[in-house]
Amino acid sequence: MSPGRRDLLIAGAALAVLVASVEAAAAQTSPLSSETLQPERTGPQDPRSTGSVGRSSEPLSDKLNRSGGVIRPPADIAPEMTVRPPDPDPGTTRVIPPPGSPGGDPTIEPK
Repeated sequence: MSPGRRDLLIAGAALAVLVASVEAAAAQTSPLSSETLQPERTGPQDPRSTGSVGRSSEPLSDKLNRSGGVIRPPADIAPEMTVRPPDPDPGTTRVIPPPGSPGGDPTIEPK
């Protein structure tokens, strides 16, 4: 095969790849219709996320003041997942005194 013919075959193959990639890119873009813009439905939607259920006209700041600044989820969501925190035992926490204080490491000088 002559060098000129080989260069022509390589150029033809490159042109064919370029044309195929342009056609593939053009085929991927389709016009959007109202059906393609609809969100996917994966199952029943939580009614609390729609904003239509459980809305109150009371300002959130009043609710937070009444609850002491703590937002608690409804108790009936997953009662089987409730875990009580352990009872604190004040004798189990180790206190490390700072350097330079009584009981602290005397070899370290505080800055």
